[in-house]
Amino acid sequence: MSESDFQQHIKQGLRLHRQGDLSGAKTVYARVLASEPDHPDALHLYGLACLQLGDRETAVGYIERAVQMVPNEPVVRNNLGNALYQLGRINQALKQLHAALALRPDYAGAHQNIANVYARAGDREAALKHARQSVQLDPSRAEAWHDLGLILLDHVLLTEAAEAFRRALATRPEYPAAATSLLYVLNLLPDADPAEIAAEHRRIATGAFQPMRSIPLQHRRSGRYRIGYVSGDLRAHAVNFFFEPVLEHHDREQFEVYCYSNVDKPDDTTTRMMRLADHWRDISQWSDDRVLTQITTDAIDILVDLSGHTKHHRLGVFACKPAPVQITWLGFPNTSGLDQMDFQIVDQHTAPADESALGSEDFLRLGTGFACFRPPADAPPVGPAPFLENGFITLGSLHKLEKVNEAVIARWARILNENEDTRLLMARDQLDDWHQRRIQAAFSRHGVAADRLRMTRLSPGQDSFFSVFAEMDIMLDTFPWSGHTLACCALWMGVPVVSLHGDRHAGRMVASVLRLMGLDELVAGDPDDYGHVVHELCRHMARIVRYRVELRNRFEESVLRDEAGFTAGLERQYQRLLNP
Repeated sequence: MSESDFQQHIKQGLRLHRQGDLSGAKTVYARVLASEPDHPDALHLYGLACLQLGDRETAVGYIERAVQMVPNEPVVRNNLGNALYQLGRINQALKQLHAALALRPDYAGAHQNIANVYARAGDREAALKHARQSVQLDPSRAEAWHDLGLILLDHVLLTEAAEAFRRALATRPEYPAAATSLLYVLNLLPDADPAEIAAEHRRIATGAFQPMRSIPLQHRRSGRYRIGYVSGDLRAHAVNFFFEPVLEHHDREQFEVYCYSNVDKPDDTTTRMMRLADHWRDISQWSDDRVLTQITTDAIDILVDLSGHTKHHRLGVFACKPAPVQITWLGFPNTSGLDQMDFQIVDQHTAPADESALGSEDFLRLGTGFACFRPPADAPPVGPAPFLENGFITLGSLHKLEKVNEAVIARWARILNENEDTRLLMARDQLDDWHQRRIQAAFSRHGVAADRLRMTRLSPGQDSFFSVFAEMDIMLDTFPWSGHTLACCALWMGVPVVSLHGDRHAGRMVASVLRLMGLDELVAGDPDDYGHVVHELCRHMARIVRYRVELRNRFEESVLRDEAGFTAGLERQYQRLLNP
C-alpha cells in the first residue's frame, strides 16, 4: 500500500470516526495496520476507537505502540494518559499527561485530562488548578467547563460550579450531562429563588432534551392499566426505600407493571425487584430511540420517571411523550422542566393546596404523604441515647457534603456555640482527610474548635450507615435541600430530626415526614427557630430519651408505613388521570 493509499484510508477512517461510526472507522484503521503494522497514525487512531468503544486494555496497547513510534507527539501522549486513567492506572496516566504538557504547555485537552486524574487521586487543589487552566486556554470546549464544574462541586463551591455548568451549556445547548449537573446544583444553592430555579429548569430542559420524534396519541387498550417505571436506580439505592413497597403492593388485577431499568451494575436488590415486576426491561445498553419504541410497543398508559435530573436518567425518552400520562416522582425534588411531563407527585405539606406549581408539571397531591417508607429488614435495634454515657449531646449529619453549604455550616456553628455541652458528628463516604480539613477550617471561622467536631469516613455498605445513628442524639437536617431518606432512617433508629420548613418541595420533604408522624414540634419555621428547636431539645434531655423509646413504634403506626394503603391511594390517582 502506497503512502497516498495510507493517507486516503486514514482520511476515510477519520471521516467515519467524526460521524460516530466507531466500528467502521476501526475496520478502516485495521486495514492500514494489516499492511503497515507500525503506522503511528493508524496505531493511535485504532487505539482511540477502541477506547471510545469501551475496550480500554486494547486501546492502551495500541496507543503505547504509537507513543514508541512518535514519542514527541503530545496528542498521542494525552490520549494514552486518558486511556490509562480510564483503566485506573493513575500514576502511569499522570506520567503520560505530564509528558504531553512538557511538549505543549498550552494544551487545553491535556490540562483537562490531568485535572480529572488528580481529582480521582484526591489531589483536589491540583485538579482545580488544571481544570481552570483548561478553560482559560480554550473556553470553547463544553466538556472542559463541565469537568471544571464537577471539581468545583466537590470543593462545595456551589455558585462557581453552577456558572461552569452554565458555560458548558452556553457552548453546547444540547448537552444532557451538563444540564443534569446544573439543575442538580441549582437545588443546592441556599439563596436561590424557587421561581427562578423552576424557570431555569424549564429553559435548560427544553434546550437539552429535544424530542427525537413525535409519537401519535395512542388510545388506551382494554384490560389492566399499564404502568411503566423508568429508573437508573433499581438497585441498592435510596429510591427503593420508597419504590419497592409500591412495586410489591400494586393490585395486579387492575394494574400491569413494567420496569425499564437503566442500571449498568445490577445487584441483589435489582434481582429482588425483578421478581416483583410483571415485565422487566433492561435498557442500560439501549439507545433512547430503542427505549421509545419498546414503550410504545408495550402500550404504556402512565409512564413514571423515578430519576429526574440525576445520573442514568432517560428524560430524552420522556421528551417524546410515548405515554398519554407522564409523571415524575421520588428521584429528584423539583420539576423535570419538560413540557411533556404532566405531573409531579407531592403532598399537602411539600406543596400546600393554595400553592401553584412553578415547574412544567401540575402537582399531583397525595393525602398520605408523597411517599411511604420501608426500612431495611436488617436495620439494627434502637439503642440508648448516647448522651447517657457520653455526658454531652451529639448532633449528627450523614448528609452529602454538597448539602452542607456555607449557610448550613454557619447555622450549625451557631448552635454549637450556643450549646456548650454539644458535639457534632459528621459521617459520609466523601469525608476523606482533605474534606475533614476543609470543614474544620469552615467551622473554625465561626469560632468552633476542632475538638467539638468528629468526622468519620464511612465505608460502603448499609451496616456502617445505620450504625452511625446509634452514636447521635439529634440529627440536623440541611437546607435548602432537606435529607428525606436520611431523616426516615434516623427516625426509624429513634433519633429525632430537626428540620427547617423551606420554601419549596425540596426543602419540605423532611417537614412532611415529621408532620405526618405528629412531630410538628421538630419543624422550624425559620433559621432562628431551627436553632431554638435544637436548643430546647438540648435543655430537655428527657425528651431525647422519650423519642429514643417511642419513635420506631410511632413511625410504624403512621401512614408512612402503610405500604398497601399508600399504594392503593396512588392507584386511585392513576385511575383518575386515565378516566377523568
